[in-house]
Amino acid sequence: MVNKVNNCPSFGSTRIPYNNVPVHKYLEPLNKYFEVKSFELMKPQEAADKLDFSKAAAMLDKDGMIIVGKDGGPGGADTFIGRLLKKVSPDVEYTDDVKPVEIDGPVIDLNI
Repeated sequence: MVNKVNNCPSFGSTRIPYNNVPVHKYLEPLNKYFEVKSFELMKPQEAADKLDFSKAAAMLDKDGMIIVGKDGGPGGADTFIGRLLKKVSPDVEYTDDVKPVEIDGPVIDLNI
């Protein structure tokens, strides 16, 4: 499912098509928040499963570059990554194909 018309989209992987925007223009805003690592081409969820929370995966294919964060969903890294990259170029496409991280264990009450 591709979220193209939504005020609060849930991102997963973000595809950057080959266009006239240099790759470093996409990586500069990401490098402020994530350590971007190069991965061999794999399914976005597989890449997300191999990441730590402070990292993002960059994968190349014949059509462009795919960026994946650790988790999808409205509060996930992929939402943030998608919004950052959409500011660089409107050609960026995002797909909701990375699940939110599930945490097993007790809920921590932060209302102290």
